[in-house]
Amino acid sequence: MPQFTYLFEKELEEYGLSHSNKDSVVKLYSFQWLPIHTDSGILSLEFPFAYSSMFIDQNMTYLTMFAKCLWQLLLVLGKANFIIALGQYSNIILSQFDQLCEGKGSSDRLDSDIGGLIILDRNLDYPSTLLTPGIYSALLKEIYNVRVGHCESISEENNVNVDDTFNLVVKKDPVSINMDSELDPVYSMTKNKYFTEVTSVLSNLTKELKMEKFNSKDMSIDEIKKFVQTQLGPANSRKKIISNHLIAAETIINCLGWKFENLCDCEFNIINNISKSTNLTFLMELTCMENSELMSLRLFCLMLITQNLNDSEINMFWEKFLHQFGFKYSYVLQNLINAGIISDSRNSSAGSLFPNFWLPRLATSQFNLVANRLKQIPPDKNIIDLKYPTCPSYVFRGTYIPLVAQIASMVLNSTQLEEMRTKLEGLGNLTIRNERKYPLQTRTLLVYVIGGITYAEIGALNFIEALTGAKIIVLSDQIISGNDLMENLLNNVR
Repeated sequence: MPQFTYLFEKELEEYGLSHSNKDSVVKLYSFQWLPIHTDSGILSLEFPFAYSSMFIDQNMTYLTMFAKCLWQLLLVLGKANFIIALGQYSNIILSQFDQLCEGKGSSDRLDSDIGGLIILDRNLDYPSTLLTPGIYSALLKEIYNVRVGHCESISEENNVNVDDTFNLVVKKDPVSINMDSELDPVYSMTKNKYFTEVTSVLSNLTKELKMEKFNSKDMSIDEIKKFVQTQLGPANSRKKIISNHLIAAETIINCLGWKFENLCDCEFNIINNISKSTNLTFLMELTCMENSELMSLRLFCLMLITQNLNDSEINMFWEKFLHQFGFKYSYVLQNLINAGIISDSRNSSAGSLFPNFWLPRLATSQFNLVANRLKQIPPDKNIIDLKYPTCPSYVFRGTYIPLVAQIASMVLNSTQLEEMRTKLEGLGNLTIRNERKYPLQTRTLLVYVIGGITYAEIGALNFIEALTGAKIIVLSDQIISGNDLMENLLNNVR
């Protein structure tokens, strides 16, 4: 475990598994968690309990481990002279980082490899996890199980073709994709492309393979011998890689199906606070027709954050959700409160439905005000060119720009500190440190997201990176999707 406390030892003693002598049945060891390099510019701690522990259970046990990880990383790379910490946990980690520097020392490098550091809490930008992404890498994470930068799915032995409500069950074809740009050239070409462009790239690569096969028919004996010795191996390897991506692309299309366009249109209306009643109707239909608690709860959370749902609207959906998926999920409402998606308000009028139960009021009714101040919502999504994007919002089909991308853009474009402070102050606890190194002299930025980061956000950061000519390194406890967050909310039984 990354860190153990007296409480763990006490619990083991209660079970009779731990003793003061050497004959203990169970011994606890603190293991220092270190980041894993999963792709170019991406470091992941692969720690799956961070979001659930901190943002749902309000447990700060692992903050020390995160601070120590940051301290060790900057001990090697050099200390950043410009730092932004936004959010409760980010500021605690920065404070613990300072204590480690004072107690154990900091890097003695005069010229740091890191020009700036951004630390951000996950709960400050939920829409970036809840919106349906449009780029290939993020869709892979939505559909397949991705761990330590590896997308893998084995063949399913389950022969059931429909679920309990007679919806067709889409089987995921087995794939094995290493999501490392240096090891998979096809993934390197397609990871940040909008999905419709990915299919075109894969089609062109397939045609090139067919041309190689066609040309080999007219070869002489010597040419065939040379081809087998030098090109056949790489060609077969490339064929296998392309085949995996074609299977993955087909599975993504089959799994999303008709839902993708309709869901994206609904999400656009939700983000722009358009036609709340129509969005709510779509949500209710989705809950009944798709029979997916993850999809239903995800869209509901997006509406809670962005649109002012009244008590009767929340009441109506929650009744439908519990009847559809079971009253075993009654505790999920408390998890939503703890996660900061909705706030506790016992003055609700929900008593008619649940006598000893209350429904919360919105915690983030100012979403559109903050998003407009930070220019996270593009004025017209139709002008966004998805093939040759000019705005990071393309990762969400022109609907929304992730908060972390906007902050990185402000830093790399040398926005005035007072203007930056004015724009960010309303989001949460804010710390800005500038040791006379702003604008950044070293144009390398370390972005540390507490609670998980999505491939869509990474894609937006890569776009900012290419646009500004800077280098952005992403560090987080895990690369997640919106479904991972929903599973945390549904499975965290209190």
